[in-house]
Amino acid sequence: MTSVPGSSDPQAPVDDLVACPGCDLLHHRRHLLIGELARCERCGDILQSNKFDSVDRTLAAVLASIVLLLVSLCLPFLSLSRAGINSTISVLDAVSSLWFSDMLWLGTLTLAFIVLLPLTRLLLLAWVLGRIRFQRKIRRGMRMAFRWSIRMEPWAMADIFMVGVVVSLVKVSTLANLHTGLAFWSLLLLVGLSIFINLTLCKDTIWAVLTYKD
Repeated sequence: MTSVPGSSDPQAPVDDLVACPGCDLLHHRRHLLIGELARCERCGDILQSNKFDSVDRTLAAVLASIVLLLVSLCLPFLSLSRAGINSTISVLDAVSSLWFSDMLWLGTLTLAFIVLLPLTRLLLLAWVLGRIRFQRKIRRGMRMAFRWSIRMEPWAMADIFMVGVVVSLVKVSTLANLHTGLAFWSLLLLVGLSIFINLTLCKDTIWAVLTYKD
């Protein structure tokens, strides 16, 4: 991407100003070409971006992520065998085990951060990007939905869950034979797609459409 410096202009209208997320310096909002970035003239942080084909690429990744998340809930996550005894567990089995082991709050938090919040964020993004992609009428609720999808991003912790699983696998593998199921690989792909979504989603482009197309 091409980087261009931001331009500070204290006399500009409020709607035409953008604050630097790093140092809060106000800049005049610029019109960017596809592939350009606007950076703060003081600290160099990114102010604006205009990413290539952001809506189509992000929407495709969001829809694929929804499918992978649902698949990870329906299929076996891990299977364990030792001394002729086999056991298979899914993500929902792990949550229910916490519920029935007097750890209701931990099970609820696990379900929320691994399933409910990521799924809600993906559904909100799919709704907003889908209506933009197919040129549907912009509704007021779309702005709120997109705002909440951004706010929920740090709380969708499927990646943290997978790091914990990998650490546990290393420890348990010395005690029994472990086999990863399709749900494990689905969640692993979901983590990769989450990173891709963050890279391709151009928030400035989406906000511009939601703001100026009523």
